[in-house]
Amino acid sequence: GEYFSKLYDDSSSPTKDFAAVMCCAHADENCPFIPGADQRIPLRYKDPKDFDDTPEEKAAYHNKSIEIATEMHYIFSSVA
Repeated sequence: GEYFSKLYDDSSSPTKDFAAVMCCAHADENCPFIPGADQRIPLRYKDPKDFDDTPEEKAAYHNKSIEIATEMHYIFSSVA
C-alpha cells in the first residue's frame, strides 16, 4: 500500500458523507473544520512524518498504519 501524510483537501480524499478521523496531534490542532465531514473524530497519534526522507520512513508509516488499524478495528468491533 501507499502511506503518506496528506491534507484534508487532497484529491484522494472524499468530499462528502464521511467521518474525518484525525490521527495525529498536528492535524487535530490545525484542522478544526473538515468541509463535507459528517463527523470529526480526533485520535491523537504521533505523526510518522518525522521520518520523511529517512531510511526508516517506509517502516514508520507502515507501523503507524498497523497501530491505528488495530485500534480502529477494536473500537469498531466494540460498537457494532
